[in-house]
Formats: sequence, C-alpha cells, structure tokens
Amino acid sequence: MSKRNSDWYIPPDLLALLGLFFVLPCIAVLASILLPLVARLQTSNIRALYGFGLGSGVLGAILLLVARLPLYKQRRFWTVGPTQLDRKHCRLYWLAYIFIASSLLLLAVVWLRV
Repeated sequence: MSKRNSDWYIPPDLLALLGLFFVLPCIAVLASILLPLVARLQTSNIRALYGFGLGSGVLGAILLLVARLPLYKQRRFWTVGPTQLDRKHCRLYWLAYIFIASSLLLLAVVWLRV
C-alpha cells in the first residue's frame, strides 16, 4: 500500500478556477483599502506630501547605507543585491527599498498635482 502524498492530481483548469476564486476577493479587499487613500491624497496638503516623500527618501538612503556598511568595510563597492549580506542587513536592505519606493510614489503624486 502506497502512502505517498503525490497521488493527488488536480487538473490545471480546476486549479485556475480555484486561484480565480482566491484572487478576486483579495483584489476587492485591496481596492477597498487603497481607493479611500487615493481619494485622500487628492485633497491633502501638497507640502505635507512633499515633506513625507522627501523624509521617506532620506530615511531610505540612510537605511541603505547602514545595510551595505559591512560590504563597504570589506571594500566591495560594486556588488549588486543583498546576496552577500547577512540576515539582519538583508532585512535593512529591503526595508530601505520600501522607503525609497514609497518616497518615489509620494513625489510622483506631488509632481502630478503640480
């Protein structure tokens, strides 16, 4: 008697249908969260958006410098990506890029409003 878990077979069309039933509610929840935020961005103060965007960019640049500091101490300046970083610095690396991306998004909103 075989006790393998690989005996299960789900047809690809049924798998796509199940994926569709999972993706559509996720999109609806995300849209219900993001649409009021976008409406608030249109009526908010442009100087506050610019300040938050600039602050987020500066914080992201500082976090990126701190995350890559072990590589700079080893005189490896031209490495790409966080593959040579340890776990703590790799998390800082990705957190820095989240702040930089949010900065670019906020500054794009400011640019579109002006």
